[in-house]
Amino acid sequence: MSERQDSNNLGEDSSQSIHDANALISTSGSSSQALENSIVVTEATVAEDESDSEEIEWVEETSEAMYEACANHDWDKFEKFLSDVSTSKRTKKLVLEKKEDCRNIALRWGAPLTVIKQLIDIEGPIEISKGQCSWLHTALMYYDTTFEVAKLLIDIGGKDLVMMQSDHPEHRKRTALLMNLSARPTAPNRRVMDLFLKVGGLELLEIEDEDGYRVVDYCNEATRRMIITCLKALDTTPIAEKHIKILESTEITPRDVEDWMMRCDFDKVEDYLHNQKVSREAKQRCFKYRDSRYNRSVFFYLCMYHGPADIAERIIDLMGTDFLLTADNNGDTCLHATCKYLNDDDGDHELQWQHMLVELLLDQGSTAILNATNIFGETALHNLFCCKTKNFDSITLMVDVGGKDLLLKKKNYDGCTALHYASRCKEPNKDIIFYLLSVGGSDLREIEDHFGKKAEDYWSPELKQYIDLHTKTSPDLPPLSDDLQCPICFEIMNDVHIIPQCCHRFCKKCITDAYNCNGKKCPVCRVDYKIGEVRKDPLLCKLVITCKG
Repeated sequence: MSERQDSNNLGEDSSQSIHDANALISTSGSSSQALENSIVVTEATVAEDESDSEEIEWVEETSEAMYEACANHDWDKFEKFLSDVSTSKRTKKLVLEKKEDCRNIALRWGAPLTVIKQLIDIEGPIEISKGQCSWLHTALMYYDTTFEVAKLLIDIGGKDLVMMQSDHPEHRKRTALLMNLSARPTAPNRRVMDLFLKVGGLELLEIEDEDGYRVVDYCNEATRRMIITCLKALDTTPIAEKHIKILESTEITPRDVEDWMMRCDFDKVEDYLHNQKVSREAKQRCFKYRDSRYNRSVFFYLCMYHGPADIAERIIDLMGTDFLLTADNNGDTCLHATCKYLNDDDGDHELQWQHMLVELLLDQGSTAILNATNIFGETALHNLFCCKTKNFDSITLMVDVGGKDLLLKKKNYDGCTALHYASRCKEPNKDIIFYLLSVGGSDLREIEDHFGKKAEDYWSPELKQYIDLHTKTSPDLPPLSDDLQCPICFEIMNDVHIIPQCCHRFCKKCITDAYNCNGKKCPVCRVDYKIGEVRKDPLLCKLVITCKG
């Protein structure tokens, strides 16, 4: 190879080396730039994530605060949030979606018109008729809604909104007007009724809900008169005249029967049940009716107000027993209602009426109704302990029917048994606690609720000492049959009752007969007492059963 060629080759190699070096420098520069860009992007992503996290936290905190404001009807605070220009509509919408009840509470409980307008502005007019039920249904479900709110929503939604039937399972395909008529204890607002009839027309009166009820079925006497007046002012066509005649000729509707129950006018209910001119089907329509506010039947209110058991029995004969297990919006059956509500002012009379209904419902509904739980996981037995005065006879009857499993296995959603409920009362009844322990045994006493507490953890020191003293047992105890003899008949006592002044115990029949024949003194020690003070001794009743067994 010549020198010239070597020189050329060397030059080419040098040029290539320089080119490679420049390329390397260029590549290094690009890598550095890419790395810098990557760092910038990562920092931006981290900052964005932190910002999103802060926004999520703010939305959650604000939604809770707004829910509390709405629940307390603090509309000024809620309106201040809705009108805050520094918060975007998107963020406000996130807050409202987090707690949908904010809007529902505002609609139901008479929030100012300005609040409703701002809600529509944030969520959009189209939202008022979306979902299972419209805003108008929600607003008219409770009767505090103003005419202005109803008009605002109807002006936006028009006739379609007025005629819309709710798809919510608890609303039973009702229109907003039917919801309002069903929820109200009195006649509706005249202006609201005029508005509905003007927009919806006579077609609105023809719409049937899931149960086949129309507007006329939801009207009591006062509401019928109002609709007749509205129709005469709005429409004079033959079709309107037809509806007026129907309303004028209607005598008894489901709402009339419900009104009687709510006023405890049970004589009218009884007269209606005995009315031979009213068909069985018409009566069934009345007693099948459920209101829209609580989803409660007419029979539910009879149980709630402890109406006569003979009327309850006639309704069950009419309707069958399946409806006894239907529940209201809280999951309460008619047995829950019977056990939960007790007017303590009526004393022993209402206790007796309550017990008669409990007996009837257990006889007709058996263990299925006894084991039914509401949305809080409570059985009807739990509810009995919520009354100020505890119905001992009903408690023992329910335990006899439900057995030990009812006491041990049936807990509410806080893990509380019937014994927990009896123990957490303001003034625990030691006789009832004795009875529950005697049936449930030591296992019942060991059950803990979700807070890790046994029933005895709720007892006062005095109550715990008293119960421990009276429930101690010993394997060396002699036979008790001689000690359980009644001082009057000298037989083992039956249905043991105690005179609290002296603690002497007798058969219930023996002490009752002795009181009626020999006056107001204890047959053993001659201490004075009143027959109303004599009470059942549940622990000795249990011991007697054991001895006889």
